[in-house]
Amino acid sequence: MMNKIKVTLSKDLRKKLGIRHFPISRGDMVKIVKGNRKEEGGKVASVDHRHGMVVIDGINIAKSDGKEKAFPIAPEKVVITKLDLTIPGREEMLKNMAASKNIQLSEEDIKETMVEPTPEPVEEVEAEEQSTEEETSEEYQEESGASMDEENEESEETIDEEEQNDNKE
Repeated sequence: MMNKIKVTLSKDLRKKLGIRHFPISRGDMVKIVKGNRKEEGGKVASVDHRHGMVVIDGINIAKSDGKEKAFPIAPEKVVITKLDLTIPGREEMLKNMAASKNIQLSEEDIKETMVEPTPEPVEEVEAEEQSTEEETSEEYQEESGASMDEENEESEETIDEEEQNDNKE
């Protein structure tokens, strides 16, 4: 089993929670404090425990072919500004770590440190895709239906012409 990557908390979180480090997880809000990307930040997209790197949404690097790629950052170069406590057991771990320092956390302190849950827009996108697919299939049926009628008329005309030619002979 791999160890969790612990990241330094921001100064205001340290004051509220009484702890210096906390395991980073996808969904936490971070800020870069060292390197070329200093002062940038965002939500953690993934944590690579094998290589000890953190990938942040919106922090990309341009490749030579013009495409963009996620830019992994070392955990010592970031600080956590808000925690995602929706993950089961994480809030309890936070309380236990603070209690070991003889600090009792109030619900207000915990809510202030949390990342605001954002509604998932995935359902809306799926509904839009379904309606687009239905419209596309209806349009296709209409177009193909019209072309089929035209093809049937043309084929009937050629059959009539062939029959007339046969009758003449």
